[in-house]
Amino acid sequence: MSLTPAEIERAGRMFAEQLKYNVAANAPTYAAILEGCISDLRTGGPVCGILEHWDGLDTSAFALRILSALHRLALDGKASALAALFPTTGGIPAPERVWPVAKAMLADHADYVIGYCARPPQTNEVARSAILLGGFLAIADQFLYPLRLLEIGASAGLNLMWDKYRTTTTGFSWGESVLELRTQWEGPLPNLSAKIAIASRAACDRDPIDIRNADDRARLESYVWAEQVRRMERLRQACAIALQTPFRLERADAADWLAQELRDLPKGQTTVVYHSIFRQYVSRATDAHLKAVMAEASARATNKAPLAWLALEVPDAKAFPDLTLTMWPGGASTTLATAHYHGEWVRWR
Repeated sequence: MSLTPAEIERAGRMFAEQLKYNVAANAPTYAAILEGCISDLRTGGPVCGILEHWDGLDTSAFALRILSALHRLALDGKASALAALFPTTGGIPAPERVWPVAKAMLADHADYVIGYCARPPQTNEVARSAILLGGFLAIADQFLYPLRLLEIGASAGLNLMWDKYRTTTTGFSWGESVLELRTQWEGPLPNLSAKIAIASRAACDRDPIDIRNADDRARLESYVWAEQVRRMERLRQACAIALQTPFRLERADAADWLAQELRDLPKGQTTVVYHSIFRQYVSRATDAHLKAVMAEASARATNKAPLAWLALEVPDAKAFPDLTLTMWPGGASTTLATAHYHGEWVRWR
């Protein structure tokens, strides 16, 4: 089976869209690979052969899958020539030379790449914990109970460990850890003296990554761009911390899982439901179900068993996400901040 002209055109647009992000993020190595993929589509090369095995070109994020498969080959030592050009594997970048090497890997490892691309990309950006921290401090300042953490759309669950990272900003430092999250903070500061205690950590995801499994951990690393050395270091440090921290991560639909978890709101604990850049990936039906579950649970919240909903999501028509917090009893809702997707800056209100 060969690709039709319409499929080639759609695939070309898909790669071009991802190329814009890589150029904007100053990632010339990945940009050069994507440019090569676009050219390869026109000449019927190995990219076409791989795409012939894939359906749903419009929504599959296939460009990211191709890049992560190549990165995994380099990380696993199966593509030494490519590893020599990837900073995350100790290589020296040479964008002008990377495409012929990547093209050869796609041809030589086509079956592997096809299989690897069957699973959608799954990242876990721990730098968002620097944004979420302000929300947790606000919750702890309001309710003086240990926090029962329930994260939905949690990927590998690394943002369950937000209190085990050190956050360093232009305005303050909080926490002690080998993993430091740096962000530019604008505006008033949260109550840094609010007492933080964690009662439990639990999360769900429709396709979770188990960091206790070495292969899953390596897959998570492959989704980091090969030019983002600091991000790779941060991910590995976060995984090491999580491996030493008890937590529960389950494969489940977010609304269904929460319906079970929120049947009881334990007294003497503040139950916190939270998520970050999650809502854009759920259906309208799931989103409506989620809101209904929260409405039902909020009716049972009391001063001795409070409930909080902390969300870092992108409102309609806005370029960057807002951090919002709703707390019960009472249902007071506040937009706490606007922030960068990856925690580079936070504008506190």
